[in-house]
Amino acid sequence: MRFRLFGVALLVLTLFTIGITIPASAMSADESARLVKFFQNRFGTNMPPGTEITVEADKTSALKGLQTGKFVIKTADGQTQDVAFVASEDGKYVLVGSLGDTKTFKDTPIKGLKKGSIPMARGEFPVFISADGQHMIVGNEIISIKEFKESKLAGLKEGTFNMGNREVPIFVSSSGQYLILDVTGGGIYDSTIDPHKETMEKISLENIPTKGAEGATVTVVEYSDFQCPFCKRGKDMLPEILKTYDGKIKLAYKQLPLRNHNWARLAAIASICVYQQGNDKFWEFHDLLFDNQKEINPENSEEIFKGYAKDLGLDPKKFDACLVDEKVAARVDSEIEEAISIGVQSTPTFVVNGMIVQGANPDGLKSAIDLKLSEGS
Repeated sequence: MRFRLFGVALLVLTLFTIGITIPASAMSADESARLVKFFQNRFGTNMPPGTEITVEADKTSALKGLQTGKFVIKTADGQTQDVAFVASEDGKYVLVGSLGDTKTFKDTPIKGLKKGSIPMARGEFPVFISADGQHMIVGNEIISIKEFKESKLAGLKEGTFNMGNREVPIFVSSSGQYLILDVTGGGIYDSTIDPHKETMEKISLENIPTKGAEGATVTVVEYSDFQCPFCKRGKDMLPEILKTYDGKIKLAYKQLPLRNHNWARLAAIASICVYQQGNDKFWEFHDLLFDNQKEINPENSEEIFKGYAKDLGLDPKKFDACLVDEKVAARVDSEIEEAISIGVQSTPTFVVNGMIVQGANPDGLKSAIDLKLSEGS
């Protein structure tokens, strides 16, 4: 398995067993364990079961006041990959990326301009730097290092450059000798913060459709779109998931109708209106929508939704009034904003006690659930 540097699936890994390797000059066992946990929490959603993660770090790095190291990723079939990082002396702050040494850069035909590269997960990224170390050319952009700001890692300044439609962080040592390209796009992480807890604190679990064990320690929140064909696959995989983890998990449904789907928003509103007349009715309506996606279009959607409501034995007057209730429409908007706030970019997306699993990915979902159950969280 190899990890893509740029893209949605960048360093997105799934759960695995944990190992720790500690060289004599490395960080303490507690620090190493925290870094493994950090890596697992931040990037842990699509790696095959049985993969091992170890940490190797050296406090005697080329950067004063910092330590360098690597996460060693080994899959069950024996494939390995190293992911380099730079960390503060206490291991609290972590930057995922490799050091590039400008002393190794070569002269170019252009006077005062040297060419080299920054190590990345899959090869190297070319960089040009001025002789005085004050300007770089990265991609198609000229960058002034004077404009960089101090970072949380001692001796490193940070800036960005544009790659396509995204800003990519880049870091430079105070001496200008070392460059680090941030391969995750997340900047410097605080390894003491649990990102999953932060995510769950942004999610409201009040008055929403649920299935499964009410007192479960693991909650799976699904952000979905009734018009999305991939969400239909998600719907079809969930009964087996709920059966496998019967009594151990609770499933909650959240609305995320996509703008390019022309009847999804009305379906989201209609489903909330059904939910107001019963949680079990919502799930019946939920299944009807997904199972009949191909028969629904913008012209017949309202009529079909009202027909389903009637078939489910709902109060038609309450349902019809709810369809045009601005408060219900505002609730849909609120759930869309919530999804965006935690980084959901597509449907379906599942959030397992804060761990994000993208797509109708049963293995990834099971791995996340297993991890959270093992944590007892």
